Amino acid sequence: MDWFKLFIIINLIGISSNLDNTSVGIAYGLKNIRFPFWINFIVNLIGFVTALIGVYLGSFIARYISSEKAAWVSFSVLCSIGLFIVYSEYGHQLIFGKKQNIKIQNLGIRQGIFLGFTLSFSNIITGFGAAISNHLFIWPTVISITIWGIITIWLGNKIGKGTISKLLGKYSSLVSGLLFILVAVYQIL
Repeated sequence: MDWFKLFIIINLIGISSNLDNTSVGIAYGLKNIRFPFWINFIVNLIGFVTALIGVYLGSFIARYISSEKAAWVSFSVLCSIGLFIVYSEYGHQLIFGKKQNIKIQNLGIRQGIFLGFTLSFSNIITGFGAAISNHLFIWPTVISITIWGIITIWLGNKIGKGTISKLLGKYSSLVSGLLFILVAVYQIL
């Protein structure tokens, strides 16, 4: 695999696994609550650990299957994540009615830890899917997920006070799901 293709894949994985972070940053920004860097760091430290668990698990399993089968497993996992994200945001709401409103509190260490685990749950599966297709690039994948996690929360919080927040906030789950599907398709090409 050439370095440019690897760079694209790793960054798409990092971005797609963290677009939900953008929505969280926007939600806090809309309420004029600043997302402190140290809370962002805690959230993404937890994301780092969960992504590391996922990539090591995927790397371990990748040793026992062929690279072609690994690419298809990765495709299945990443595509499933993308479809689940789109369904949970839009399909579930269409089937079961209105969406629940979540009360947003000021940020402290407990909220940071809670957000860290909530936002990082998918990192295990994302890391697994990414590593199973190419188990040699564990650290670049984990670092990409962590760095993009910090960037997306910061960016979301900054634009939460702007006019484009309504558009991005409304469609961030759709974009995230489609990016996962794009990465999945890119894995088998």
